[in-house]
Amino acid sequence: MSSTEEQKELALPATDVEEVVGEIFRDVLATDDPVDVTYSFFRIGGTSIMGAKVIARISARYRVQLSLRTIFEFPTVRDLAQVVETKVRSDVSGLSDAEVVALATRKE
Repeated sequence: MSSTEEQKELALPATDVEEVVGEIFRDVLATDDPVDVTYSFFRIGGTSIMGAKVIARISARYRVQLSLRTIFEFPTVRDLAQVVETKVRSDVSGLSDAEVVALATRKE
């Protein structure tokens, strides 16, 4: 991180999905430090192998299909969360009302 980034106020998650993606980043990076939602996963220590783990966990958590390429194209918590939200909305729009209710009330 440059000294400019260190002096900048930390950008925290603004949505529930950003919060979850940030938690996944922290877990994969093995850090308890908060992750700025605007920092690239790779600039804060992530590797391509770690990126694969992030994508796998997000895909499992939200039951969406994301390719490994996604984290390279959208490497920040904020951008990746927006991709997930868009994908979930798209997937849900093809479901019947009964299927949406079943998904919304399902316990993990």
